[in-house]
Amino acid sequence: MRIFDYSSLKEKTWDSEIISLIAQIHEYKGRQEVYIKQKPEELDKFVEIAKR
Repeated sequence: MRIFDYSSLKEKTWDSEIISLIAQIHEYKGRQEVYIKQKPEELDKFVEIAKR
């Protein structure tokens, strides 16, 4: 198993495009969690359709 040293990340500089993509991932994850809580039965239908 690989070991990753996260402490080296804070020393790096990040492109604004990368930061924007990370923010979008975080936003979409939050939307997904809300959708799962509000309409779980619809999500189950989507999963069944995707499995076909």
